[in-house]
Amino acid sequence: MLESTLSYIFASQWRVLPVCLVLLVAVTELGYHFGLKLHRADDGARKGQIAGIQGAILGLLALLLGFTFALAVQRYETRRTLVVEEANAIGTTYLRAGFLSDEQSDAVKSLLRRYADVRIEYYEAGQNETEILAAEDQAAIIQAELWTHAVAAAKEAPNPVVATFITSLNELIDLDATRLNALRTHVPGAVWIILVVVAGCGCYVSGYGSGASGARTTFSSFVLPVLIALVISLISDIDRPRGGLISIKQQPMFDLQDAISGEVAP
Repeated sequence: MLESTLSYIFASQWRVLPVCLVLLVAVTELGYHFGLKLHRADDGARKGQIAGIQGAILGLLALLLGFTFALAVQRYETRRTLVVEEANAIGTTYLRAGFLSDEQSDAVKSLLRRYADVRIEYYEAGQNETEILAAEDQAAIIQAELWTHAVAAAKEAPNPVVATFITSLNELIDLDATRLNALRTHVPGAVWIILVVVAGCGCYVSGYGSGASGARTTFSSFVLPVLIALVISLISDIDRPRGGLISIKQQPMFDLQDAISGEVAP
């Protein structure tokens, strides 16, 4: 239940931003009102501890934000690299299909052109589960047909030249599984929970300190929660590139699509 809720919220930065913003502003306001009680009590010893606690929590928050950001960027770079590798694998398989007999070569090249289209459709489906599943099914069907042709070619002409085609086709199929796994792998839910809890504690202590001093500023009561919420939503956007402002460019696949269809991009 918790994991599915987290997946739903962090699947889109447009959900993450308002949820985090409302939560952090609320705990800041709560901390301020509790801090006012300390201000009225005029307890200097307790007030002296606030700055140290606030610094420690905000320092921990900065560490967690940096760690989560690095984790998301690493996965983003992996996904971007895999786009190039998959495009290269399809292109190499397309070229090596020329080693096959004319009939098999034409059939395989036609399937590979369709396969490139389906891979692009898979990514452009965004967060539409129906379109994603349809593209995955189409890719699996085309892979099976390609492998059938590879088996037939190996039986018809079992030589090293045909073996190179089979090797490239095998790499193409493996990269499909690798890329799907990379797109489905995200920052763990436990990391998001810890990050939001620490962010909430940081905002609470910040508001508490303002209340204890008897004076509040726009920065501590609003700007700080907004900045933290923006950073968290940015990380979630990088972690899930199917929707939002940051996406993985499919230009290598488009270039391949133009090349193998005989069209030249302007």
